[in-house]
Amino acid sequence: MEALLEGRDSLVLWPTGFGKSLTYQMAALLGADLTLVISPLVALMKDQVDRAAERGLPFAMVNSSQTRQEREDVFSRLSAGELKLLYLTPERFKKPEIWEALSTRRVSLFVVDEAHCLAQWGHDFRPEFSRLGEIRKKLGSPPCLALTATAPLKVRREIEEVLGLRQVRIFEAGLERPNLFLAAEVLEAHEKEERLLAFLKHNNSGPIIVYFTLINTLEKLSFELQRRGILHEVYHGNLPARPRRRAQENFMAGKTSLILATPAFGLGVDKKDVRAVVHYEVPGSIESYYQEVGRAGRDGKRSEALMLYSSQDLETQMKFIEWATPDFEYMTAVLEWLIREERKIPSLTLEDLREVLSFKNKNDHRLETTLSLFDRFGVIEWPDKDFKRVRILEKNLDLLSDYKGAEVRRKSLQTKLLNLVQWVQTPGCRKAFIYNYFDGGEYEPCGMCDRCLNSMP
Repeated sequence: MEALLEGRDSLVLWPTGFGKSLTYQMAALLGADLTLVISPLVALMKDQVDRAAERGLPFAMVNSSQTRQEREDVFSRLSAGELKLLYLTPERFKKPEIWEALSTRRVSLFVVDEAHCLAQWGHDFRPEFSRLGEIRKKLGSPPCLALTATAPLKVRREIEEVLGLRQVRIFEAGLERPNLFLAAEVLEAHEKEERLLAFLKHNNSGPIIVYFTLINTLEKLSFELQRRGILHEVYHGNLPARPRRRAQENFMAGKTSLILATPAFGLGVDKKDVRAVVHYEVPGSIESYYQEVGRAGRDGKRSEALMLYSSQDLETQMKFIEWATPDFEYMTAVLEWLIREERKIPSLTLEDLREVLSFKNKNDHRLETTLSLFDRFGVIEWPDKDFKRVRILEKNLDLLSDYKGAEVRRKSLQTKLLNLVQWVQTPGCRKAFIYNYFDGGEYEPCGMCDRCLNSMP
């Protein structure tokens, strides 16, 4: 907080639960002007704004879940000087209304939460985050605070470069989570259900999060739990906003102690007594894994983290990597189709384009990734991700010449996945493996993993 109030750029690398949010919230209250917080998830914003409202703090958010009137109310409070802190998603900066509202205030602190999202070599790259360095300059280059729970050295360097951090202060609390017991089991896909049920039976002392990669797998397990009369919530991107919000609120309030979720659930959510995190399907990297298990045991009490691994999970992640890294040949085909059918776009859908390109698999997200890149680099305008409103701005891919090659990025993501598989299969201490992955150091056995104790509660 001292560094922020002195106007220093800062990079904070702290595990979940160490108080990253407190640093900028306190600085916002002590500062003279406005603090902008760029956050990737509406759920994360809502949780923090709700808690701020309970304390009477002058914080607000603007995002796509709000009505026009709700957003205008926030803008009125902003212009009147009533707000000290405003949460935004990076997409909001495409709206003229945001720039108009911000023109009435001086931004004294620019905060990027989950900053690993802006690193193309990070585990969760999102193209819209890569514009934040430009946006910071447009706001007058205010002091910047970048926050993330996990980031290897290469990702840290890219965060500093993209955001234009200068003489940056780095605050690192260390990776150790001594109260967290780590375990992984190699199973056939059909064995996972019974293993999870056994785990739930013997670990019923507090809230549990079960993470899934595929919504389809989540829904199948939810159906089985319902059939067995096991009370639980579900949280994933295909649910409407209201059921998602209700699931989160019920879990946070302790009305339900079990939630089945995709990884989006839990980012920034402050629930200290989660006793276990189970990965029903493997994530794509050690960074993702360690961030997600870090949502357990934030009260310092013993908590469990169990990964159920099968070769089928590996195949799924390999497909995800392929879909996340479209090559220029594919992107060229998309642009040529858009140009050819430009007049028809208002009456067409993404599925029409997917079918023409002979990729009818609804889980093939290369098309969405490509359109996001086009939007990011100014090839098209894609308001609110509504395909019917796509407008072509440029009819060639010259603007994407600085986009890093798909093959290089694909190899990077495949390497991250291989690192995770090596962690699953390691005969040595699991925590020592993770710590070494992040900083290259040598560590003694932790005594709190299945490899050290050769057992899983």
